[in-house]
Amino acid sequence: MADQIPEGFRAGSVVAGYRLDERIGEGGMAVVFRAYDSRLDRHVALKILAPALAADEAFRQRFIRESRAAAAADDPHIIPVFEAGESDGVLFIAMRFVRGGDVRSLVHRLGPLPPGRAAEIVTQAASALDAANARGLVHRDVKPGNMLLETGAVADRPDHVYLSDFGLSKAALAQSGLTATGQFLGTLDYAAPEQIEGLPLDGRSDQYALACSAFELLCGEPPFGRERGISVMYAHLSEPPPPASTRRPGLPAAADAVLAKALAKAPGDRYASCGEFATALRLALRAEAGPDAPADDHPATQIAMPVPSARVPSAQVPQPDPLTSSPPVAGTQAIWPPGVGKTAAAGPASPPGAGQRSWWRSPAPLAGLCVAALVLAGGGFLLAAHHSHGTAALALPGCTTAIAKAPNLTGASAATTPLAGAPFGVAITPGGQYSVVTTGNAVVLLHDGAGPAPAVVRTIAVPGAGKGVAVTASGRYAVAASGSGAAVISLAAAENGAPDPVVGQLTSPDGSGAVEVLISPDGRFAFVTLQNSAEMAVFNLAGALTSGFGPGDFVGYVRLAPQPVGMTTDGTWLYVVSLAGQLAVLNLSKAETDPAHSVVARTRAGCGSARVLVSGGGKVVWVTARQSDSLLGFNALRLRTEPARALIARVMVGEMPLGETLADHGSRILVADSNLKHLAGVTSSLAVVSTADALSGKPALLGYLPVGPVPRQFAVEPGGRVVLVTVQGAHTLEAVNVGGLR
Repeated sequence: MADQIPEGFRAGSVVAGYRLDERIGEGGMAVVFRAYDSRLDRHVALKILAPALAADEAFRQRFIRESRAAAAADDPHIIPVFEAGESDGVLFIAMRFVRGGDVRSLVHRLGPLPPGRAAEIVTQAASALDAANARGLVHRDVKPGNMLLETGAVADRPDHVYLSDFGLSKAALAQSGLTATGQFLGTLDYAAPEQIEGLPLDGRSDQYALACSAFELLCGEPPFGRERGISVMYAHLSEPPPPASTRRPGLPAAADAVLAKALAKAPGDRYASCGEFATALRLALRAEAGPDAPADDHPATQIAMPVPSARVPSAQVPQPDPLTSSPPVAGTQAIWPPGVGKTAAAGPASPPGAGQRSWWRSPAPLAGLCVAALVLAGGGFLLAAHHSHGTAALALPGCTTAIAKAPNLTGASAATTPLAGAPFGVAITPGGQYSVVTTGNAVVLLHDGAGPAPAVVRTIAVPGAGKGVAVTASGRYAVAASGSGAAVISLAAAENGAPDPVVGQLTSPDGSGAVEVLISPDGRFAFVTLQNSAEMAVFNLAGALTSGFGPGDFVGYVRLAPQPVGMTTDGTWLYVVSLAGQLAVLNLSKAETDPAHSVVARTRAGCGSARVLVSGGGKVVWVTARQSDSLLGFNALRLRTEPARALIARVMVGEMPLGETLADHGSRILVADSNLKHLAGVTSSLAVVSTADALSGKPALLGYLPVGPVPRQFAVEPGGRVVLVTVQGAHTLEAVNVGGLR
């Protein structure tokens, strides 16, 4: 949004009485100028927000309210806010102008900081956070770049830290729907797991980000630095934090336990306040200092810093809603060896005492780590084979570029239907007479009985309908994801040549990025995942078709992890996966009436979870993890009761799997390997997996069926042997008969 700041705001212009002197910073939502206040003869940092934000009344009111609350917070390390308000339709906030730069620039210039100096900076930032948290403010974007340094301000404390960016309410942005497409509110390198998953946040979320920042100050990089954003998300959600002492030899080992506790996946396993964490870190960094400890030439090392007085009383810390949060162990024990995750997450607040072994020095967890590494390297088949019938819980795979090797299969025949655009979604009417495909801004109706390949009947213009599509159980309507909801098309009108078979549009108030559609089995409700809004929208489809389309069709939102995409239901439970690597279980009937409270469980589901289906009468839930190059099977009952132990099958497939479907009466699973990474020597294909072998722990990948580039979605014709697949890169719909596979 920064490029939407009006051209009139440049050096020399005046905003709310402040003369703009120099543009010193910008982001996605605002620009910052060094400005001069002639009324009080001082320079300020003036942040000007994008016009789209100022135009939203709810955001404007909350921005001003939270800016004033931050200004009233009594702590010397919160950046002083002089004024916040609106002038000529522009939202602004005037703050103290700090000349010493930020901590991120300091680390980039000097590299890892001496432990004493790092502890000093963390302690001051913690003081600011506890003061703000006590007033009900959650920062949501704690990072070294938001820690400003007034160098040399105090003789015995050369670095005076100001924590900035409290005034710009990211909570208000999340609720306004005004963020850019796919924008994450925060910075991924420092985001707590609950922030990635879209769960309620409190001061412990800021503590997690502060711990990531502390790690960077000590080691020169954040704990989960990765090249791809989805890999960073997965690491925060599922990987144990690396010991800082392995990144910077010579650091006291006691600091590892302190950082591990502050970086626990579950908020309840962290310290009670940021100040408590900062104190434990400072003591740990000094506890084992000796002749071989890293040199620390900063005077602050010798200062015994007081514990910050502004702490959040435990009674005031908001607790996550039990219906919308996973059990504390779900995020840690899913992939860590037994005993390691829990010990690290709930480590001691102070360094281990004499005679007490730290968990990373104990031989049992170390052996467990080695075993886990061997299992992962071997594809997990050894562990799976040891426990028959898929009853044992497996370890989740991480992000990878490794793919399985298998021969191409024979015996399948295919017929091709060329399409005018790049296809994405496909659905078949219950009787199998017609299929519906989305291509760009159109929905294509095809007749499936005219020959080996479906024949195009007509193309219907539907703006924005380039993603998922579903057909009602009656076969009367197709519902195509579009905008913040879905377009509803009368298939009878389309077949009979009506000029406009689109009967209405389902629209949610603030969402965007509609990607997949699911219709309830009775046809009364429509569910749409909103990839850009981290939500699923629920609509009363039957009401819209009966009474006309309007605002009353919208029932509510289900808050999910970032980038929710695939959905399925067994008639009782509704399953949703997000590219952030989460699988959510919803009570279907509650999702129809009270969406906000319909989530009963959440768990990790590999790296880049894309699509989901159920088999075995709803007993097994299958997820494609596109960044893990894997098909994952979960015990449906355990997903609701023991989510950390729900993974019972894991099959490596081809590169970047997307869609999946059951074929041949459920005995096989077809997976669309898209090769979206365009790896050398790898081609797009359909992986064919034996359902029974996958669940029994045997090698289950039977082989591949070559197809055109980027296969995406499936639909199965009655009989279960002919499968339709959209091939996006070739602009075709393939009808593949898998009945004769060998």
